[in-house]
Amino acid sequence: MRRATMTTVTAVSFVSLLQIVTVAQGLKSEAVEHTVTVDGMNRKYLVFVPRGFGKPLPVVLALHGGGSNARQIERYTRFNDLAAKEGFLVVYPEAKEGNWNDGRGIEEVRAQQENIDDVKFVRLMVDRMSKEHKIDRSRVFCTGISNGAFMSHRLATEASDLITAIAPVVGGMAPAMAKKFHPLYPVSILVIQGDADPLVPIRGGMVGFPRGRKRGQVVPTEETIALYVRRNGNQGEPTITTVDRDAGDGTSVEIRKYPDGPGDVKTQVYIVRNGGHTWAGRPLYLPEMLIGKASQEFSATEVIWDFFKSCPPRQARSGSNKAN
Repeated sequence: MRRATMTTVTAVSFVSLLQIVTVAQGLKSEAVEHTVTVDGMNRKYLVFVPRGFGKPLPVVLALHGGGSNARQIERYTRFNDLAAKEGFLVVYPEAKEGNWNDGRGIEEVRAQQENIDDVKFVRLMVDRMSKEHKIDRSRVFCTGISNGAFMSHRLATEASDLITAIAPVVGGMAPAMAKKFHPLYPVSILVIQGDADPLVPIRGGMVGFPRGRKRGQVVPTEETIALYVRRNGNQGEPTITTVDRDAGDGTSVEIRKYPDGPGDVKTQVYIVRNGGHTWAGRPLYLPEMLIGKASQEFSATEVIWDFFKSCPPRQARSGSNKAN
């Protein structure tokens, strides 16, 4: 009976469980829903545009985890409040049937089985936004959690002409992406990963709950970091600091910053010691025994934006880096 109960729990999709913490959590300002047609399919995305900024705005794409949706990741990460203060546009794309085609090749996932072109979706979405809003196309950033983090690596691999920097949270790179990781242009990266993540193991291997259905494989985090360090030209030893401000959360953070590469391209890493499959600074969405600890040492939302705004604009590509 106990095993059957555990299997049922672990079969529940990742961020549909975020309803536990997002239900009744209102936002001061919600993003507006839009659609775009991609390969004959209507694709939904939410856009939050801050008021009072006349200049072209940077864009942050926030990708939800497997089984979730755009509205849930909007409410969970709370990027809108920060965007209203700092002046950037936030976009929450929505995957087809809740899962991104991130390169893992999971048979049970429609987007991966049918090879739905989510990279094309992101490109068309940004093109549409550039016609409707004043955006700075030299500063298009992407973050995501879990499946959304895997997808951010795919965008860095296949759309480096579009994406300036990524910040994957508790989600690594699929082996298929690692094999083809030769982005035309460097992409700055901030990795946030718990070293006790029970779903996405930091040392690589099978993805998923220990007693649940497996969800493909992930490359070891250190191998993924090494790919970006080489591509970004971050030569030399990193500076390493440890942060432990909250004695009660059971975690600490190792912050690793590599020397900037040519053009100030960055590679940075936050390893959450004893941290689980969680978004730092936000509450647990499942019991700790299932997903591990939620670090309160920092706010992932704030750290990610601080990183993005420190990144250099994408260099002129295809003859132009003008804002639209």
